Amino acid sequence: MLVICAVGKRFAVTTPNQPVRHAPWEVYNAPSQNIPACQLLDATARIRELEAQLAVRDLSSDSGPRERTSSDARSDNPWLALFAVDHLQDTYSIDTSLATFQAEIAHCGVGESGSTKRASFSSIVYRKTGAQLDLDHFLAQAAQSLRFRGIQSRTGSHRSLSPKWPPTPLVRYSIDHYSQSGLYSIFPVASADGLSRLIEEGILDRQDETVPAANLACLFALTAMMSVMHRLSPEFVNAEPDAYIQAALGLMPRLLMERTTVRSLEAVVLIMTYVMPSGQIEPGQLLLSLATRMILTLGAHRMSIMSKPEGRHLRALFWFCYGADKNMLIRYNQSPHFIDADCDLQIPDNYVLSSSDNQFFSRPLSNHELLFPSDVRLSLLKSKVYHLLYSRHARAHSEARRLQYIRELDQELNDLKRTFPASCWPDLFATSSAPNYTFHDLRKIHEASPCLESNNSISSWSILPSSVELFYQESRSILLYIRHVRDFLNWHTFWIYAQFLLTSVFSLFKCIISYPAASSNEKDIQLLQSLVDMFAELDGKESENARGLFPPFYFTVCLIKRLIFLARQASNKACE
Repeated sequence: MLVICAVGKRFAVTTPNQPVRHAPWEVYNAPSQNIPACQLLDATARIRELEAQLAVRDLSSDSGPRERTSSDARSDNPWLALFAVDHLQDTYSIDTSLATFQAEIAHCGVGESGSTKRASFSSIVYRKTGAQLDLDHFLAQAAQSLRFRGIQSRTGSHRSLSPKWPPTPLVRYSIDHYSQSGLYSIFPVASADGLSRLIEEGILDRQDETVPAANLACLFALTAMMSVMHRLSPEFVNAEPDAYIQAALGLMPRLLMERTTVRSLEAVVLIMTYVMPSGQIEPGQLLLSLATRMILTLGAHRMSIMSKPEGRHLRALFWFCYGADKNMLIRYNQSPHFIDADCDLQIPDNYVLSSSDNQFFSRPLSNHELLFPSDVRLSLLKSKVYHLLYSRHARAHSEARRLQYIRELDQELNDLKRTFPASCWPDLFATSSAPNYTFHDLRKIHEASPCLESNNSISSWSILPSSVELFYQESRSILLYIRHVRDFLNWHTFWIYAQFLLTSVFSLFKCIISYPAASSNEKDIQLLQSLVDMFAELDGKESENARGLFPPFYFTVCLIKRLIFLARQASNKACE
């Protein structure tokens, strides 16, 4: 039995046969009849939460005797236990996956549930196929089928729910590997030299509040990121990245109250980089907002920062966050965090242009060069696309002016394409016989491509019929590309590709049912079927892993199968 006594906002926690810990909690034997009902309810909820945490800790201790390290002691200390809550959603949870999947498809051309756009989509499907398609209900049924199969009991069972400080040797190895691998070239999110100095100062051996929370959070978050990226490597196979990132998140309240430093910016960016690929877009956006404010506070958006210590690194962090911001503009039609007019947009002199083979093919990475996850020039073009076509100011333009901007932006995109090696042009990947190169990042070409407002219905494109065909062709190209990079698809990268995949699937489906007698339909259906086969294979592989099946793979298979069935229904109805 667990006993909690409340003193204002402070608690005393005791268990039978255990001494009372007086710091940071106090014991106060207040008569229960004097405690208001609301406080009793709060205390009851807190009791259940702490009991669950103790149960998790007890279960984790049943694995047998092992050598106890200083990091283990820190993991159990009362100071860390203050933050012993589950900050992260479990990406293997059926309910979490369902909610994320439903939220994602709302940005894929079919609108949110209950919206006019969703109603229009359902109406078109019924009119063309004679069948009802309620996407949310259909996906909920798919989730229920997983529960009937007993998948829920296996998924998430190996996930650490409580925060944990990573062992010092693992932190040190993560920093060394990050530096030696040249990963800074793509993810310039931390200074290896700066973090190594923190280790040398022994901050992981101290528990007092004189240690800046930003320094600890930065070390924890980098270790979590490296543990996920190299989770199959022997050195990281026993790591617990979710537990480490939760420890970093638990430090955020203290970090926010500290003076902004390079380390605090790195900590926020590292956490953002960890969270966004899991499909948690809103938390990722909030972290990006915080990182933006820190960048402005430190002056990293200005070239004048180059004269200060770590100025070059700060400019790299600026461009990393700038790229993330502009990606969100196009994908989710969000307002920008960075206003171009307020920033110095001079491309770093150590940035490797896309005309270099390093940008496309596997080459040794160098910490002295910058590649970034996406082309910097495409980030600038995305910003221009938003400003000219999506912003509030742009909506007031006449149709003729908008058409002019579309043509100009299309020309800029084509000019950029010509700087790529000829064998790597995106046109090449619109064919099923395209070579399977190991590209650093080809999808960035498609990220900036849709110059039309993807939130509009097809009927609104009637002023520019050729653009509709271009959009369909773009969808085919994206699906063919995703099929080519199947080796890079797994549970950790799915949400990075999900919107491109699902938007293209819905777009191609609309094309098929809108023109059910088109000669290209059978080939398009075969393309969709190949994706079903690919994700069914991925689904099977994940089922064999320790963590079990990854629900979004199953949802993707079910959804595309249903769309293929309806597409054939439309063709049959047209022949009647």
